Amino acid sequence: GGGDDDDERVGANEVAASQLWHIEIDRNMYLDVKQRCLQLKFPCLEEYDFANDKVTPDLKIEARPGTFIRSYQEKSLSKMFSHGRARSGFIVLPCGAGKTLVGISAVANIKKCSAVICNTSMAVTQWKQQFMSVWTDVKESDITCFLSKGGEWQGKKLGRLLITTYPMITLDKKRSKAGEDLIAQIKARQWGLIVLDEVHLSFADKFWQVLNVVNAHCKLGLTATLVREDDKIKELKNLIGPKLYEADWQDLANQGYLARVQCVEVWCPMTPLFMKQYLASTPRQRKDLWIMNPNKLAAVEFLVTYWEEEGHKIIVFSDDLRPVVAYSDRMDRKCMTGDDDAQTREEVLSKFRDPNSEVKTLFMSSVGDAAIDLPDASVIIQISSNFGSRQKEAQRLGRILRAKPGSNARFNAHFYTLVSQDTQEMYYSTKRQRYLVDQGYAFKVVTKLEDRSGQDVFTKNKGAGKYGGTELEKDLLQFAIEDRAEAKARAAERAGTT
Repeated sequence: GGGDDDDERVGANEVAASQLWHIEIDRNMYLDVKQRCLQLKFPCLEEYDFANDKVTPDLKIEARPGTFIRSYQEKSLSKMFSHGRARSGFIVLPCGAGKTLVGISAVANIKKCSAVICNTSMAVTQWKQQFMSVWTDVKESDITCFLSKGGEWQGKKLGRLLITTYPMITLDKKRSKAGEDLIAQIKARQWGLIVLDEVHLSFADKFWQVLNVVNAHCKLGLTATLVREDDKIKELKNLIGPKLYEADWQDLANQGYLARVQCVEVWCPMTPLFMKQYLASTPRQRKDLWIMNPNKLAAVEFLVTYWEEEGHKIIVFSDDLRPVVAYSDRMDRKCMTGDDDAQTREEVLSKFRDPNSEVKTLFMSSVGDAAIDLPDASVIIQISSNFGSRQKEAQRLGRILRAKPGSNARFNAHFYTLVSQDTQEMYYSTKRQRYLVDQGYAFKVVTKLEDRSGQDVFTKNKGAGKYGGTELEKDLLQFAIEDRAEAKARAAERAGTT
């Protein structure tokens, strides 16, 4: 080689043309290459040149006339699309801010065969309804809803819009012949876009399986929060792509796009009988005791009665199945759990959504944490949560974040968390509380609930509380300390004899 005059020097921020390479990767090796790049700390930036893609099958889809995209939704999509290309990554929008419309708009923009992966079968039904009846003109014959129950997909050709769940894609058990055939069709197709709904709820080790089955040029993750208690969100980012856009919850509330929520923590003293048992119990029993605390029941009754009289729709949440059923039975209110079939759930939800229905309050297990559309709910009462899960807090808060038109009050939605005082539950609640404060929500602690006569429900009966010293308190204690397996067996036996 010659001297400096013979060679053109390359600056620190420049790359010589001779060093630019266009390499086509075998589709079967794509994930291996991506994993290796991650190991070398060179994550891939993925862009899909959909405008010039003549190979991937087209999807006939257009937005319906009059479809309105809000400014922040438009901004989120502008971060994904540029010059006929689509970038892979996350879009973070609060529950109630229209993530579904963003996902549908992305599918309608790319106009290539697409897959939407959800967490529940209920979410699959809602996505299909939003695609067909609300936002686009896509034909039902182009949609395949791949679910374990209801074999609408069996014996039919795979549509160009697939809507299914993570478990259906990553199923480890042996499938039926029809299921195997459909999975083979899904694997054989080159997809344009995969939309991963509520992506933060899924386990990272399963994602390689999802992406292996649904081979898509572009991946869009939709989520309300990039929070995971196991800190695996980094792995999800590596698998899908960077955060493209995140909306500020408080900005959207100030602009009227979301409800103005007040978060309240209600400290419920343990009754003397429950505290004595708590101090002598195992960790498993202690949790049951702080959930079934009679003063919590009194607080739920107080808050439900108050807000029902004010004309609000109320959701009462508990992660624990037995207590939420016990609470709802005690108060004679509707309850929805994972044990209910899809038809039963939809019947309960439709009654709750109906403004003229007598169903004002709905008790729910964690089945209601995500992908359920309850626009009229304005009050949440949380009996128990998954220890200190910030993710759960964000999901449940999202159930009441839909904008509440016609209300000029400072707060038009209310989020109550009931905490048994002087128990370990207070430690977990502090962790969740910090998350809400960091999000900018108004937060206060309440230690008294006064009825119309001005008497605090927690200090009735000489300080023992509304139910202190009563037969109900003894029944609640027995319920809390009884062996769960034995209780379940007895319940099954009773069900078999009725």
